[in-house]
Amino acid sequence: MTEKIKIVGTPARWNDDEFDNRLEDQVKLYRLTVASMELARAPLPHDFLELVAAKVADGYTISRKHAVTHEALHHACYMIKPPAMQQEDIAVIRARVKEEYIAHLESERARYQDLLRQQLVQKQEEKERKAAETAKAKQLAQIEAEVQGCYSPLEIPA
Repeated sequence: MTEKIKIVGTPARWNDDEFDNRLEDQVKLYRLTVASMELARAPLPHDFLELVAAKVADGYTISRKHAVTHEALHHACYMIKPPAMQQEDIAVIRARVKEEYIAHLESERARYQDLLRQQLVQKQEEKERKAAETAKAKQLAQIEAEVQGCYSPLEIPA
């Protein structure tokens, strides 16, 4: 016998706090990784310094969390994007998080609908099985009554 399906609770609904927590986690991840930065690199030292100066003029700052590399034909450093660029990136993150949260809510709703569908099918099958058992029992009772009616009780002399 298969396990009886029982739905507990209801599918999740939109919750601003849940969305804000998801968004906050992704924004923290963005700020703690190089996603909020750009790698400035050039093979020659003068080109590297000019690139860094141009980036600073555009509002970038040098990241103190990452090493500045000065090797032969390889000069590089990570530069933190200006706040306006970060806000644009965060707007994209917000849209992505919202899309993912909506997809999660829709999948949960679909899962609950599927469970309900299975539960209703199982309930209908159980009802039909019980009806068939009752009909079979009724038929057997009729047959037994007919059998008993055809033969008189056995008489055994004392």
